[in-house]
Amino acid sequence: MEYNRKAHSVYLLTYHIVLVTKYRRPVISNEIGDFMKQHADYLCDRMNCEMISAETDRDHMHLMVSMPPDLAPSKLIGVLKTQLSKEVKKYYKSEIEKYLWNDAPFWTSSYFIATTGTTIMEKVKEYIENQRTDNHKRKYVKSGKYKKGKQ
Repeated sequence: MEYNRKAHSVYLLTYHIVLVTKYRRPVISNEIGDFMKQHADYLCDRMNCEMISAETDRDHMHLMVSMPPDLAPSKLIGVLKTQLSKEVKKYYKSEIEKYLWNDAPFWTSSYFIATTGTTIMEKVKEYIENQRTDNHKRKYVKSGKYKKGKQ
Protein backbone atom coordinates (compact mmCIF):
# COMPACT_ATOMS: atom_id res chain seq x y z
CA MET A 1 0.00 0.00 0.00
CA GLU A 2 1.11 3.50 -0.79
CA TYR A 3 0.67 6.45 1.54
CA ASN A 4 -2.13 8.83 0.58
CA ARG A 5 -1.49 12.54 0.41
CA LYS A 6 -3.74 15.53 0.93
CA ALA A 7 -2.87 19.21 1.15
CA HIS A 8 -1.90 19.01 4.83
CA SER A 9 -1.56 15.31 5.60
CA VAL A 10 0.04 12.05 4.61
CA TYR A 11 -1.88 9.00 5.78
CA LEU A 12 -2.60 5.31 5.48
CA LEU A 13 -5.79 4.55 7.40
CA THR A 14 -7.48 1.29 6.49
CA TYR A 15 -10.48 -0.32 8.14
CA HIS A 16 -12.13 -3.72 8.02
CA ILE A 17 -15.91 -3.22 8.18
CA VAL A 18 -18.63 -5.86 8.49
CA LEU A 19 -22.32 -5.09 7.97
CA VAL A 20 -24.90 -7.74 8.94
CA THR A 21 -28.43 -8.15 7.61
CA LYS A 22 -31.37 -7.78 10.00
CA TYR A 23 -32.02 -11.01 11.94
CA ARG A 24 -29.04 -12.46 9.99
CA ARG A 25 -31.49 -13.38 7.22
CA PRO A 26 -29.83 -14.90 4.12
CA VAL A 27 -30.96 -12.04 1.88
CA ILE A 28 -27.78 -11.48 -0.15
CA SER A 29 -27.68 -13.61 -3.28
CA ASN A 30 -24.61 -13.54 -5.52
CA GLU A 31 -26.37 -11.08 -7.83
CA ILE A 32 -27.35 -8.77 -4.97
CA GLY A 33 -23.86 -9.10 -3.49
CA ASP A 34 -22.22 -8.11 -6.77
CA PHE A 35 -24.55 -5.12 -7.03
CA MET A 36 -23.76 -4.12 -3.43
CA LYS A 37 -20.01 -4.32 -3.99
CA GLN A 38 -20.23 -2.16 -7.09
CA HIS A 39 -22.46 0.40 -5.38
CA ALA A 40 -20.29 0.43 -2.22
CA ASP A 41 -17.26 1.19 -4.40
CA TYR A 42 -19.18 4.10 -5.96
CA LEU A 43 -20.23 5.42 -2.53
CA CYS A 44 -16.69 5.16 -1.16
CA ASP A 45 -15.36 7.05 -4.14
CA ARG A 46 -17.97 9.80 -3.61
CA MET A 47 -16.73 10.20 -0.02
CA ASN A 48 -13.05 10.36 -1.07
CA CYS A 49 -12.39 6.85 0.23
CA GLU A 50 -10.93 3.86 -1.56
CA MET A 51 -12.57 0.46 -1.39
CA ILE A 52 -9.64 -1.95 -1.35
CA SER A 53 -11.66 -5.14 -1.12
CA ALA A 54 -15.26 -6.25 -0.64
CA GLU A 55 -17.18 -9.49 -0.53
CA THR A 56 -20.54 -10.71 0.62
CA ASP A 57 -21.98 -13.86 2.09
CA ARG A 58 -25.68 -14.66 2.44
CA ASP A 59 -26.14 -12.57 5.60
CA HIS A 60 -23.27 -10.07 5.76
CA MET A 61 -20.85 -7.90 3.83
CA HIS A 62 -17.13 -7.36 4.44
CA LEU A 63 -15.30 -4.27 3.22
CA MET A 64 -11.73 -3.07 3.48
CA VAL A 65 -11.64 0.68 3.02
CA SER A 66 -8.96 3.34 3.10
CA MET A 67 -10.28 6.64 4.50
CA PRO A 68 -8.84 10.13 4.85
CA PRO A 69 -8.19 11.35 8.40
CA ASP A 70 -10.87 14.04 8.18
CA LEU A 71 -13.70 11.50 7.72
CA ALA A 72 -15.16 9.70 10.73
CA PRO A 73 -15.55 5.96 10.06
CA SER A 74 -19.08 6.07 11.52
CA LYS A 75 -20.05 8.66 8.89
CA LEU A 76 -18.96 6.38 6.04
CA ILE A 77 -20.71 3.40 7.63
CA GLY A 78 -23.92 5.40 8.01
CA VAL A 79 -23.84 6.37 4.34
CA LEU A 80 -23.04 2.80 3.23
CA LYS A 81 -25.82 1.23 5.30
CA THR A 82 -28.42 3.82 4.30
CA GLN A 83 -27.66 3.99 0.60
CA LEU A 84 -27.01 0.28 0.07
CA SER A 85 -30.29 -0.52 1.80
CA LYS A 86 -32.24 1.97 -0.35
CA GLU A 87 -30.72 0.82 -3.62
CA VAL A 88 -31.00 -2.91 -2.91
CA LYS A 89 -34.65 -2.53 -1.84
CA LYS A 90 -35.32 -0.48 -4.97
CA TYR A 91 -33.90 -3.02 -7.45
CA TYR A 92 -34.40 -6.34 -5.62
CA LYS A 93 -37.61 -5.74 -3.69
CA SER A 94 -39.30 -9.07 -4.52
CA GLU A 95 -36.21 -11.10 -3.54
CA ILE A 96 -35.78 -9.23 -0.26
CA GLU A 97 -39.44 -9.52 0.74
CA LYS A 98 -38.98 -13.30 0.97
CA TYR A 99 -36.78 -12.72 4.03
CA LEU A 100 -37.59 -9.26 5.37
CA TRP A 101 -41.24 -8.32 5.37
CA ASN A 102 -43.04 -5.01 5.79
CA ASP A 103 -40.63 -2.15 6.33
CA ALA A 104 -38.01 -4.13 8.27
CA PRO A 105 -34.56 -2.53 8.00
CA PHE A 106 -32.09 -4.27 5.69
CA TRP A 107 -29.16 -4.03 8.14
CA THR A 108 -28.90 -4.52 11.89
CA SER A 109 -28.28 -1.33 13.82
CA SER A 110 -24.79 -2.50 14.78
CA TYR A 111 -21.62 -3.06 12.77
CA PHE A 112 -18.04 -4.30 13.18
CA ILE A 113 -15.02 -2.13 12.46
CA ALA A 114 -11.31 -2.70 13.07
CA THR A 115 -8.21 -0.92 11.94
CA THR A 116 -5.88 -2.95 9.77
CA GLY A 117 -2.20 -2.35 10.18
CA THR A 118 -0.03 -2.74 7.12
CA THR A 119 1.37 -6.05 8.38
CA ILE A 120 -1.98 -7.86 8.53
CA MET A 121 -3.73 -6.07 5.69
CA GLU A 122 -3.03 -8.83 3.15
CA LYS A 123 -4.45 -11.44 5.55
CA VAL A 124 -7.63 -9.43 6.12
CA LYS A 125 -7.98 -8.84 2.38
CA GLU A 126 -7.59 -12.58 1.73
CA TYR A 127 -10.19 -13.37 4.43
CA ILE A 128 -12.67 -10.92 2.89
CA GLU A 129 -12.20 -12.25 -0.64
CA ASN A 130 -12.77 -15.85 0.50
CA GLN A 131 -16.28 -15.21 1.90
CA ARG A 132 -18.13 -17.13 -0.82
CA THR A 133 -15.83 -20.16 -0.85
CA ASP A 134 -16.87 -23.53 0.55
CA ASN A 135 -13.86 -23.56 2.88
CA HIS A 136 -15.15 -20.43 4.61
CA LYS A 137 -18.70 -21.60 5.33
CA ARG A 138 -19.52 -21.24 9.02
CA LYS A 139 -19.29 -24.50 10.89
CA TYR A 140 -21.64 -24.85 13.83
CA VAL A 141 -20.57 -27.40 16.39
CA LYS A 142 -22.93 -28.52 19.12
CA SER A 143 -21.07 -28.94 22.35
CA GLY A 144 -23.71 -31.14 23.98
CA LYS A 145 -23.61 -28.96 27.07
CA TYR A 146 -27.34 -28.24 26.94
CA LYS A 147 -28.71 -31.52 25.64
CA LYS A 148 -31.98 -32.66 27.20
CA GLY A 149 -31.73 -35.39 29.74
CA LYS A 150 -28.22 -34.58 30.90
CA GLN A 151 -27.92 -33.77 34.57
